[in-house]
Amino acid sequence: MLILAGLGISDEKGITIEEIEEAKSSDYVFVELYTSIWCGNLQNLERMIGKEIKVLERKDLEEESEKILDLAKEKKVMIFVPGDPLVATTHSSLLLECKKRKIGFKVIHNSSIFSAICETGLHIYKFGPPVTIPLKEKIKGKTTSIITTIKQNKKRGLHTLCFLDIDVERKKFLSVREAVEFLIKKKVVKENEKIIVASCLGTSKQTIVWKKAKELLSFEAELPAVLVIPASLHFSEREMLEV
Repeated sequence: MLILAGLGISDEKGITIEEIEEAKSSDYVFVELYTSIWCGNLQNLERMIGKEIKVLERKDLEEESEKILDLAKEKKVMIFVPGDPLVATTHSSLLLECKKRKIGFKVIHNSSIFSAICETGLHIYKFGPPVTIPLKEKIKGKTTSIITTIKQNKKRGLHTLCFLDIDVERKKFLSVREAVEFLIKKKVVKENEKIIVASCLGTSKQTIVWKKAKELLSFEAELPAVLVIPASLHFSEREMLEV
């Protein structure tokens, strides 16, 4: 069988008792760290479960997923994923293939940025579709849908959660400053418009700020971080941000 297990948004201490038990009884344990930045320590996690964890690259789950599925036909295979395992569509496609091939599977959910972002005080039901702001080398031809989504969310009175693009294999990570520069340049955010930066949510380094876009051009935020472009604020949302 195949088990997809979330690592949560903090460190290795965020995994559940169920995940530890399942990992200990698995024949193979993998982890993918390319879809998001994880704040944990792999060696500590290995000590917790008492076995080696192999790090998967993007191609292992996208182009060469057959190898993982073949293993899962005969053995118990577990894949750890940062946050919640079904936020990235790559992992949903693995479950679909398991269904087609009649391979047993299990999902163990964990904390996700989609719920943790509400620590800003924003109401979860007021979020529209999220966007990912791309690294500079990926910008060409990838901005239209981002701009359209943000504008439509604003028009509907919905907040936009903005992820910052990463390329773990090349060790490139979009900074908050670069993301804000992109939003201003594309005219979806004005310089005096206030947006939210949430950094390292769920950890001891957690920071939440609500500042004008131009002020964030000189603001240093530790990664992982997300931006939120708020639409019209409910009085309770505004109060939470202002206190």
